[in-house]
Amino acid sequence: MFPILLLIILLLVSSLRIIIGPTIWDRMLGLNMVSSKLIMLLVLIASFRQQTFILDVSLTYALLGFIGMIFMSLYIQGKGRF
Repeated sequence: MFPILLLIILLLVSSLRIIIGPTIWDRMLGLNMVSSKLIMLLVLIASFRQQTFILDVSLTYALLGFIGMIFMSLYIQGKGRF
């Protein structure tokens, strides 16, 4: 139970990066950190509850998050044009 609580605390601390980040790239980095910690949290919950479908959800979330980060960075780098 301790790793889950630690990940929740780290997730909240990482979300400060989204709020405080002076540039859009810092905010995207914070969003990526929160996303990766959420995936780790889902994997830990799946292992504690012995439910494998949560692993499928975390894998799908990781893939969609990766693709989303690529498209957001391309959109920002292109100054709003594709």
